Amino acid sequence: MASVGKVPMRAVWALVVAAAVSFALAPALAEAGEVWKNPKKYGTFLVWYAPSFYTGTAPRTQDPDRLHIHLARGNQTRITMAMDEEIVNNYLEDLVIRTDILQELIDKNIIELTQNMSWERLQERLKKADVKGKFAQKGSMSPEDYFQLSIDTMKELEPGRVFHISLDVDKLLTDWSAKVKAAGSVSSMSEAQKLALVNELIPTRLWITKLTPAMASALDKAAASSGEQAKAAAGELLKLAAGGTYPVKDGKIDYYEYTTVYPTGTVQQFTNHNGKKIPFFPQTGVWTFIPRMQGKGLLGMVDYISTNPGYGYITMLPYQHAGGRYYNAYHNDGVRIPVGKSWLPKEWKNVKTERAPHKKTQNLWLNSRGPVSHGCSRIPSELMGEFRNIVPSSGETLKKLKHFRNLPHLYDVFDVDGDGTPEVVGLKYYMAYKMAEPRDPIGIRCQNTREDYYNWMYGNEMKFETDGSVTFPTVSDARFVGRKAFDGKTYKNLKLFEPEYPGDKLQFYLLKPVNYQTNKGTEFNRELRKVGFGHKTDRAALFLQ
Repeated sequence: MASVGKVPMRAVWALVVAAAVSFALAPALAEAGEVWKNPKKYGTFLVWYAPSFYTGTAPRTQDPDRLHIHLARGNQTRITMAMDEEIVNNYLEDLVIRTDILQELIDKNIIELTQNMSWERLQERLKKADVKGKFAQKGSMSPEDYFQLSIDTMKELEPGRVFHISLDVDKLLTDWSAKVKAAGSVSSMSEAQKLALVNELIPTRLWITKLTPAMASALDKAAASSGEQAKAAAGELLKLAAGGTYPVKDGKIDYYEYTTVYPTGTVQQFTNHNGKKIPFFPQTGVWTFIPRMQGKGLLGMVDYISTNPGYGYITMLPYQHAGGRYYNAYHNDGVRIPVGKSWLPKEWKNVKTERAPHKKTQNLWLNSRGPVSHGCSRIPSELMGEFRNIVPSSGETLKKLKHFRNLPHLYDVFDVDGDGTPEVVGLKYYMAYKMAEPRDPIGIRCQNTREDYYNWMYGNEMKFETDGSVTFPTVSDARFVGRKAFDGKTYKNLKLFEPEYPGDKLQFYLLKPVNYQTNKGTEFNRELRKVGFGHKTDRAALFLQ
């Protein structure tokens, strides 16, 4: 059993029963010896385990209330950051702080880059975007001009992930008033129904799980009034519900959002829904991240780094103590795939390291977007570092960060660009493989092509249109009351949102002052992942003083 991912004892019996039927329900494994057809390479090729650092350009927030993290049907995790002016204005400086520290570590021979050349690609991108030159203009530009310069640069560096959201408040309130009228007597509604109604004020963007007395009072007043009085009460409720995340100014909720989507491996079990066998999620509802207090290595931190090399010395974010030294967590692939596996395309078998000396890679980190885990949520190694970079630096602040986990059959329905038309969240990533114990990938679950994968993952719940898009005739999302997830709203004819897979964001290195597996090596690794605007760098932990 892995050091994270053991099922909690209180759920053992339920999962034993589920396991007894899961493989009877599970889709048949692709024919023995079948090879993936699509030769396009995914994942991270490596000779052997080594520490790494993040080489992407995602923004970071130190405010947990500005993040929404959502796991849903389709096996993907969406992270959306509602960015205020501070996040945008500090974006360029954040990149400069992080890359300057990395360059200093390289120049002072504290780290030696090995195997791949993602660091060089990052440098090229930052130079092309003139990040340092633009940051140097901050003091000589108006706040408005510098904000626009920063957001334009973020769009350039993070294409397809930055969205301008502009919502007309009068339209929101008018639409919502119609929903209140159609809902009937608010006073006779359950708490869950009232919550659902309040969250409809900003559809797909409000995730309130408990009504405050002030919200409940404003809702009652809005429902009991009419005309301008009702509109004023609805406006007051909107301000209470939106809080500081979606402030109203000049009749608009106007801001920028950053959204990225990661393929996610979940527990290696299936469940049955409407005659369809779908991946099972053992933990659902609203969860917070917790410090790891049991196990090996340095403990007491939310941003735990395992001493087990299988986890790649990449940050884990635990959310459930599963008994003893076991925890369920968001973590990296957790599986090393030898490139000689018969089911890998031949093009994947002779990849050499980019950096001299050019050795033939022996292994591959590749996430399975499907049932694969003992109970954790697996993110690709090259993206788990980005996950850590996006969320707050402080471990204490990480404890305040929530993530939302749907029931297995419920989709993440989200109006990605704020145009009023929600989509089903997906991702252009089509790999799913089957695991045997101990951590041995033994074959493919389906072909790694778009059509084959979607037919396997979604079955008859979707259809391919003549223009190549995917439509879901009927889907349901989730609603959350307290910590529990329930069936939510039903939608008709929604398109699938399919962003590109955001890979190549990891650089291997060797730590020179000490062995990277020691406590000081772990402290170095952890501190390096915190570096950026809003965090005071511990230079001693980085061997810089």
